[in-house]
Amino acid sequence: MKPTTKITVRKIQIGILLGMAVIAVFVWVAALSENRGHLLRVSFLDVGQGDAILIEAPNGNRVLIDGGPPSGKILSELGDMLPFFDRELGVVIATHPDMDHIGGLPAVFERYSVGALFEPDLYAGNGVYEAMEKHAEKESARKIVARPGEIIRLDKNIKLEILYPEHKFAPNADTNSSSVVVKLTYGNESFLFTGDLPKEQENALAEKYGTALHANVLKFGHHGSKTSTSEEFLTAVAPEYGVVSVGSENKYGHPNQETLDLAAKENVEVLRTDMMGRVVFETDGVTLIKK
Repeated sequence: MKPTTKITVRKIQIGILLGMAVIAVFVWVAALSENRGHLLRVSFLDVGQGDAILIEAPNGNRVLIDGGPPSGKILSELGDMLPFFDRELGVVIATHPDMDHIGGLPAVFERYSVGALFEPDLYAGNGVYEAMEKHAEKESARKIVARPGEIIRLDKNIKLEILYPEHKFAPNADTNSSSVVVKLTYGNESFLFTGDLPKEQENALAEKYGTALHANVLKFGHHGSKTSTSEEFLTAVAPEYGVVSVGSENKYGHPNQETLDLAAKENVEVLRTDMMGRVVFETDGVTLIKK
C-alpha cells in the first residue's frame, strides 16, 4: 500500500503546483489587462530609420500607422507594448509604399489579426508592397482607399480623421506625395501624422484647413528632412511637440538642421527616437503627458 500512497501524494502535490501556476497566470493577465481609465496612449515606436506609430484608445481599440523597415523591430516594439495573448489590431494605416514605412507590415499581418488596411490609391510594384497586400488578403483585412473626410471612431470623443490624399496616383507617381495624412483628436488634445508628405502638399493643406490643422503633437514629415515641414505648415499646425522618427547616424543626415532651427524658432520641442528611443504620450483629452 505504501507505493500507492506515495503516488497519490505526488499527484496531489503536482495538482497543487499546477493550480498555483494557473492562478499566477490569471493574476498576471489581469495586471496586463488593467484598464487605463480614460487615457489615450500614442507611441512613436523605435524602429530605426522609419515610421511606426501605435494608437491605443481607452476601450482597447488600436491603430498602427506604418510598420517601419523590414528589420523585425516592429514586432519587438509591439511585443513590448501589447500583452502577449492579445493579437488584435483594429486598423493599420500604410501611409505610402516606401520600404521604411511598410517594410515591417507583412510581418505584422503574419503575427496580428488586422481588421482593416487603409492606404493611398497608388499601386507600387515592389516586393514588400505586394507581400503586404497578399498578407492583408490572406488575413481577410478590409482594404480601404484613404480619402479626406473619412473618420475612424476609436472611442467616445476620440476620432481619427483622414485629411489627405484626395485623388488616385499614377503608378510612377512620387510616393511621398501620396502620403496619407491623419489627425487624431481627443477632447482638447490632438496629434497630426503626415508620413513623408513634401512641402508643396503641406502648404496646400495649410491653405485648405488653416488653423483647423492645429495639433498639440506633430509627427515631422520625412524624418525631419528639409523636403518637409515648411514654415507655413508649421505655423498652421502650431504644435507644442514635434516628433522625429529617425535612425541613429542614418546615411541621409536626418533630421536636417534647417528643420531643427525652424522648430526652435516656432518654440516646438523636438523629440527624436534616435536619441530617446520610443516616444510615448498619454492624454485624458484635457491634459497631455509625455511619458
